[in-house]
Amino acid sequence: MTNDLTAEAQRLTEVCRSIFGDESRWRTADGYPESLALSIIDSIYSTGSKYRAVVNVVNAYRAYRKTQGGDADRDGTSELIQTFKEAGGSAGWAELVNNRKPAHTKKSAPLKAAVIRMAAERLEGEDLQITTQDELRAAYANKESRKNLKDAWLGLPSQRSGVTYNYLLILAGFQSIKPDRMVIRFVAKHTGLDTKKLTPMETVELITQVAELYPTRPRRLDHVIWRHVSGREVFRKDEVTSIGDESAR
Repeated sequence: MTNDLTAEAQRLTEVCRSIFGDESRWRTADGYPESLALSIIDSIYSTGSKYRAVVNVVNAYRAYRKTQGGDADRDGTSELIQTFKEAGGSAGWAELVNNRKPAHTKKSAPLKAAVIRMAAERLEGEDLQITTQDELRAAYANKESRKNLKDAWLGLPSQRSGVTYNYLLILAGFQSIKPDRMVIRFVAKHTGLDTKKLTPMETVELITQVAELYPTRPRRLDHVIWRHVSGREVFRKDEVTSIGDESAR
């Protein structure tokens, strides 16, 4: 599909410019620069959920850690795994954050909480030894460890599409893109490709091309499209609330 995207990308660029205008007015995605724990939690819960539900989970985790004298915004995998032990396992942890959403729709689906625990244990394990955001960034900078990181994440239950992996990278500060279903529909509609089932990777390719034409960063464009299609504020006000409400995506 790569050679056929130019016309569609140009069409989508015109639409985005007409809707979003000057990027200096856009709200931005701040992520969790010091918290691998919150990046894991947010990325896993982000799919198939209204973002307010994700915010509620993150804030519940923050509140719990505060009662312990901890700081969720600096937690790594060790601190996250410890909260599962204290909660008595994944089911107890889901109760702690008041969200028992499953990872997929089949009856046998594990809780998203269980996937979060698996992700933390897999990252911290002997093969990867990633426990902090700094270690995640260092692993991503190395070609071999980056492949191992991606393979480990995509091997988690219901994470094969790579959407939550891309989002993990966004929340860690990388210029990645997380095209969820609403973003994919927006791109398909405004490129004339709505009769074709766009894949997440094809959507990433289109958004990357549009960002180059705009010009802006792909991550910023993906974020502003997502805010638009999900009915959130697109443009900054005089004072923008920092991470802790919906600015995290």
